[in-house]
Amino acid sequence: MLFSGRSRSFRTTGFFKSYFILGILGLSIVFFLYSNWATRRLEKETAQFSMMLANFTALFTSIPDKETSDAAKAIIDDLKLPYIVTGAAAQPISARGIGDGLREKILANTLTPKEEQKIRKLVEKMDKSHSPIPMKGVGVTDEEGRKIIGYVYYDETKWSLNQGSSLVVTDVTQEPVFWCNIDGVEWDVELPDIPRAKIQSFIENASAKGYSNTIQFNPSYEEAIFHYGSTGLIHQLRWWMPLTQMTMVAVFLIVGLMGYQKIKHNEQQAIWAGLAKETAHQLGTPISSLMGWLEILEENDGSEEPNSIYKEMHGDLLRLNDITSRFGEVGSVPRHEPLDVPEIIHRAVVYFQRRLPHRQKHVEIIESHQNVPKVEANENLLQWVIENLIRNSLDAIDKDDGRIEISTEYDPKKKDVMIIYKDNGKGIPRKNRSKVFLPGYSSKKHGWGLGLAIVKRIIEGYHGGRIRIAESGSEGSTFVVTLPAKIDNA
Repeated sequence: MLFSGRSRSFRTTGFFKSYFILGILGLSIVFFLYSNWATRRLEKETAQFSMMLANFTALFTSIPDKETSDAAKAIIDDLKLPYIVTGAAAQPISARGIGDGLREKILANTLTPKEEQKIRKLVEKMDKSHSPIPMKGVGVTDEEGRKIIGYVYYDETKWSLNQGSSLVVTDVTQEPVFWCNIDGVEWDVELPDIPRAKIQSFIENASAKGYSNTIQFNPSYEEAIFHYGSTGLIHQLRWWMPLTQMTMVAVFLIVGLMGYQKIKHNEQQAIWAGLAKETAHQLGTPISSLMGWLEILEENDGSEEPNSIYKEMHGDLLRLNDITSRFGEVGSVPRHEPLDVPEIIHRAVVYFQRRLPHRQKHVEIIESHQNVPKVEANENLLQWVIENLIRNSLDAIDKDDGRIEISTEYDPKKKDVMIIYKDNGKGIPRKNRSKVFLPGYSSKKHGWGLGLAIVKRIIEGYHGGRIRIAESGSEGSTFVVTLPAKIDNA
């Protein structure tokens, strides 16, 4: 900060920068660990789902009914589970979801040696993540090997089919090829002369009630091994989620640092400009006074006593020296010594009382001091605090009769010396009370917003005290400054 020593300034800035970076990193680590935990949990649940899906996929070739297996196959295709089926000799005989058109080449038996090597590596990778599942089913090598060759329709006696049951067997075009117990005709492959309408009516009634089954041809059984990987969701969670998190953290950190640097730069610019203004203001009064005294000396016709003029000039020179010392103290670690707070306040009040008659508005400064202990403080800086408070009040007082009250008290419980400062100015709006001590904030049109910022820095940064706004309204404001008292334990 501007109002600390050079080394202390860098330490303070570095501390806040480190605090910001470590805070962001800490929050990022917590977010990353929680997300990683949630990802692993979801990954575990997804892996269990993949295993159940893999078992279902490995068994669907064993389903004897083609229509049911076709429905199962449609489900598997929609879920997009990557798998490879190998035969007894470890040769690939079917696959899905492995990309590069390998599935079609496996089914067509047109794999190149390089592609066969790639599939072997995929199988090894899958087996590392999931144990392969032995499978035994129909049509492993030929997914279209199952063929429906006809249908059978029967009546309500389907659970106890016997010679008295009624049934009709048709081909794939539903042309009847055999029936029994239809219109009194028992088992017979010779098609008797039965009205076609009765057979068709029987088929329709059985179909409506669900009393029908397919008659299909199944290829021979084959032994195979089912190798499978994870669904696409697990891959996204495993790789893209951490990458997305780190990218978001990096972007947030970069943007945050850039914003921090911009804020610090603007703050420093405002402070330096304000300090230049404050320096000119501080030096302007005694310099103007000295120039006035020189004019009086040049025009003195003997009516003015030179000694009194020299005394006033000496006072202005001391004032210039005090101002120079103040800025010197600001640029280094200030020297502390036991000081009488009421005496420091009185010096500042006297300085302003000599200049109040020249102001347009009448302002009265009243002091009221108790017997308080001394404090360890820097005289120039502490007097600067009082002067800035008074100057701030003179700018805020909008009444014809202004009033400033400064009193000191001692709090024996906290062992603090308190400076209670009141004025009857226009007050500070509640929404701005948290901003008045910030560098650059000013309610004045051409103000630089350094007066109260300097006060806070001197009291809290250099003297370990505290300043706060006790109350503020249309009737004025009250500031309370507390400083640790110097108590001799001897």
